[in-house]
Amino acid sequence: MKLSIIIPIHNEEKNIYKLLTSIKKIKFKIPYEIIVVNDRSTDGTGTLLNKLKKRIKTLSIIHRTGDSDTIEIGYAITAGTKVAKGDMFTIMMGDLSDDPKDIAKMIKKINEGYDVVCGSRLIKGSRLINYPPLKLVMMKIYNNLFSFAFNLPVKDFSNAFKTYKRNVFKKVKLNSKEFEITAEMLIKAHIAGFKIAEVPVSWINRKSGKSKFGSFNLSFKFLFYQLPRIGFRYCATTIKLYFQYLFSKLR
Repeated sequence: MKLSIIIPIHNEEKNIYKLLTSIKKIKFKIPYEIIVVNDRSTDGTGTLLNKLKKRIKTLSIIHRTGDSDTIEIGYAITAGTKVAKGDMFTIMMGDLSDDPKDIAKMIKKINEGYDVVCGSRLIKGSRLINYPPLKLVMMKIYNNLFSFAFNLPVKDFSNAFKTYKRNVFKKVKLNSKEFEITAEMLIKAHIAGFKIAEVPVSWINRKSGKSKFGSFNLSFKFLFYQLPRIGFRYCATTIKLYFQYLFSKLR
C-alpha cells in the first residue's frame, strides 16, 4: 500500500514550509508521496516549493497557471489525483488548519475495509481551536441539513480533510471546480455504495495568510455577496445529487 497526500494551495508562502516539514517527520509505516498543487499563487509560494523539492524527495509539485484571480480548488484536487501513484489519497489544506498526525487514524480505518474516511471536527475526540463562532454555527447547520437529506453516516462531510481509496476516484466523476467539490465527492461516493467512516481530527485556525478556498469572512462583502453566491453553488450541486440519490434508491 502507498499513500498520496494531495495539498491544493494558493499563496501559502508563510505556511507551506512548516506543513511539509511536519509531514516529513511523521512515520506513516507505509510508502508515501506528497503532491502539492500550486494553484496560481502570486506570492513566493512557487519559488519556495521548487527549493523544497530539492530537499524533500517525496515531494512532487504541480504549478497550475492561468488567470491569477481564479482559484479553483476543485480542479486543483482533480489535477493532483490524476498524477497520484498511491493506493489511497489523503486531501488536506495547506494553511496548517489540518494536523498531519490525524492521517494515521484515517489509514487505520481504510485498512479496516472502509473506502472513504472523513476527518470530523464535530464528533467526540475532535478539537476546534479558534474556530470563528458564526462560521461554526453555519457549518453545523449545513452539515446537519445535508447529512440528513442524503442519509450520510457522518456529522462533518464539508471538511475537505479526507482519505479515499484510489478506486473511489476511478468510479466517481467529479465536476465541481470550487469548494463545493468537498460535498460532491462524498455524496457521489455514498450514492455509488462505497463504505464511509469518520474519525475525530483537530482543526486550528490559520495564524498566517488569508483563507482563499471556500472562506467565510465576517464582512459586508461576505454577508451580502459571497454567502448568497456560495449558497447557490452548494444548493445547485446538492439538489442535483439529491435527485440522483433518490433515483438510485428507486431502481
